[in-house]
Amino acid sequence: MKLNIGLQIYTVRDEMGLGYEEVIKKIAEAGYAGIEMTYDPKNGEEVGNLLKKYSLKGLGAHIGIEAIENDLDTVIKFVDNIGAKRFAIPWIGGDAISTEENTIATAKRFDAAAKKLADMGYELGFHNHTHEFSTKFNGRTIIDIFFEESQYLKFQVDAGWAFNGGADVPDVLKKLGKRLLNIHIKDIDDTRTPTEIGSGNVDYKTVIETAAALGVEWGIVEQDACVNYPPFESVKVSYDYIKTIN
Repeated sequence: MKLNIGLQIYTVRDEMGLGYEEVIKKIAEAGYAGIEMTYDPKNGEEVGNLLKKYSLKGLGAHIGIEAIENDLDTVIKFVDNIGAKRFAIPWIGGDAISTEENTIATAKRFDAAAKKLADMGYELGFHNHTHEFSTKFNGRTIIDIFFEESQYLKFQVDAGWAFNGGADVPDVLKKLGKRLLNIHIKDIDDTRTPTEIGSGNVDYKTVIETAAALGVEWGIVEQDACVNYPPFESVKVSYDYIKTIN
């Protein structure tokens, strides 16, 4: 089994002045099979129509927990418009994870939202950064606590940030198992900066093989800053490398 490869549209955010149609067209031309969105409810219908036009799968979106809790009807409408059933909380920080007690409370908060969505036929995941793997309370990382203190919450493992936090990424994937939503494919260079896939230090052949063996359907490329190439060249370089190992 191989992973289907998508792109998180945040990677090409500096090109969004071209308009959604040109951006989505260029992503398709680079070879990607799907797009994960940032949350843009005003343009969900347009995006959904363009995804269909260019034969791309809507992979969900990064949507903050506050929107999910306080404006769920709008969230669901957006996700439905882009043809997705999965989406992820992109970030948490500050007091929400400042202590073990707060981190457990946050896990319960996320899990309550995930259960509500599961009952509606959707899957909610959490997308990690470095600190969820580098910070520990009584021997447990933040990701450990989120996993162990929840039942319905899924996980969108950003392999690059997990690696940056000192994790053995294949071991993390195996531990999360059936609760993997999908994976983010991000490479990290010697300066701990995101770079094109294949140009950094993450062993993506092993990561992708492990994810596929666990039944993960999608790997989603995300690069926080494109410093070596212009954005559309950068995502093409990453896609072409992934093709050689997937």
